[in-house]
Amino acid sequence: MEDRNNYWLRHKTSRRTALRGAAVAGVGAGAFALVGCGDDDGGPEPTKQGLLPTAATSPTAAAKTPKPGGTLTVTLPAINPVLDPYTVTSFQTAYVNGLSYSKLLRFRAGVPEVAPADNSMEPDLAEKLPEQADPLTYTFKIKANAKFHNGRQVTSEDIRYAFDRYLNFEKSVHKTGLSFIDKMETPDNQTFKITTKLPYADTTAYLGGNLGAWISPKEHAESPEATTKMLGSGPFLHTETQAGVSLSFKKNPDYFDKPYPYFDELKMFGVTDPAKRVADFQSRQVDLTWLMLPDPRDSTKKARPDAKFEETQGIGGYIYLRTDKPPFQDKRVRQAISMGLNRKLIREAISKGEGVPDQLYHVGYPFARQVKDLPQAKYWDYNPTEAKKLLAAALGDGKTIDTTWSHADITAYGQEYLDTATLAQNQLKDIGINITDNNQPYATSYLTTTYQGNYEGMGHSPRAVAYWLDYVTERFTMKPKRGRINLSYVNDPKLEDLMDKQRGQFKLEERLQTIKQIEELVAEEQYEIYFSTDTRTYFWNPDIQNYRPTAWFPYTHLMKAWRDKA
Repeated sequence: MEDRNNYWLRHKTSRRTALRGAAVAGVGAGAFALVGCGDDDGGPEPTKQGLLPTAATSPTAAAKTPKPGGTLTVTLPAINPVLDPYTVTSFQTAYVNGLSYSKLLRFRAGVPEVAPADNSMEPDLAEKLPEQADPLTYTFKIKANAKFHNGRQVTSEDIRYAFDRYLNFEKSVHKTGLSFIDKMETPDNQTFKITTKLPYADTTAYLGGNLGAWISPKEHAESPEATTKMLGSGPFLHTETQAGVSLSFKKNPDYFDKPYPYFDELKMFGVTDPAKRVADFQSRQVDLTWLMLPDPRDSTKKARPDAKFEETQGIGGYIYLRTDKPPFQDKRVRQAISMGLNRKLIREAISKGEGVPDQLYHVGYPFARQVKDLPQAKYWDYNPTEAKKLLAAALGDGKTIDTTWSHADITAYGQEYLDTATLAQNQLKDIGINITDNNQPYATSYLTTTYQGNYEGMGHSPRAVAYWLDYVTERFTMKPKRGRINLSYVNDPKLEDLMDKQRGQFKLEERLQTIKQIEELVAEEQYEIYFSTDTRTYFWNPDIQNYRPTAWFPYTHLMKAWRDKA
């Protein structure tokens, strides 16, 4: 394992980013590669390759006394009209859910002393990490002082209800996620016990990190307000939504985890225009930015040399396709698509050339191989001649493919995402794939249709940074139901067997051998066709203390942050 991090080393580091190291945390879970904190001395300059070093904790600053009070303002790409955690998979919804809802466990990351990609957990509603009498049984003690925002105590029955709703509610989009649970018991109001069907190495990681683990009480979840109002037990009370404009929160005075939160109010502004999001921070209208890619990053560094920032390794977006139907059932067609993409040209156009070709187990994992080191690396090489040969072998000489490409609009992911689709479609036309573009409004169309698997032909989406290794199940399983994001409709018995095997491997070294097999199988089949990594930068005002972005978007621990002059 010693050499897994070496290729992330960068030639130049700043005073604030000199300490680096691996962040492997949790049973069977790996660390992720990101960059440390920048400050007014400029921080590290990106290399041409876009390779970023492995994350480590920041050098510890002198201890400061928290200053409660004040308001924190944050920019989002949009305000999602649906806030129900049971029925939405939107990353935008999920991370504002974290302000008002709680889970059994939560990430430790989000503060300066913890690496941004450290996926280890700390107690949230639970008093401590679960007791394990055997490999199948997890017992949680619920904090006695935990209350919902309506004043009612949180009980073990609330946890059972929430998990049952994720599993069985007809509109739930998280049915497969908790399918490892065999039985749930509530011996008393403060004890929640689950028994898994088989030993599952990622149990605590899933319960603490996944979008389908927020605890929303029955009286709210089944009310007409569930889609537009958040009512949980989290650090902030959701007070107002201005449709399409903002979300407002105020401090929860009865929050169970004292002394948090420090801010009296939070304001989340939905700004669909990426240029305005950048301008709002540069003109000091907001305290905390959404992610920026290289061009706005560099302009913001010049405009706001005082600002703090963190650069993270963004994983590649991907093309998904209906592998259950012709012509995409044939792996030669999928391989041809991959070889018809000039990823280098796309990187030069989108991200100043930063980044490297990505794969399923993205190059940010400390154990993952770079694409060039895979036995199947040739499928990432731009080779239109070979791509045309593969299409001819699959379809017949002279035949082409007419298909659609569905994707979200600019509001969620920015102009670069749209440009990637345009460039890729033009490149694929050169090898004989004629694409009709289907640009969908993110919140009202893409999320509710295409991203639920209701599409034909091809699609394109970013990927979230995964914090548990079994995320491949949600991507590729067909048992007992299609995985939440198995958008390619993959149905591969050999792959299913490998996923089952890794799920029960608690020893990391053994699990990584199985993951290596999954890595190569998916690379050969090209079930998902990956683009390249990128660099994503978050900025925040220098007076915001005890805050650090995470790999899972920047809102994990806003409750622990304060303003130096509040």
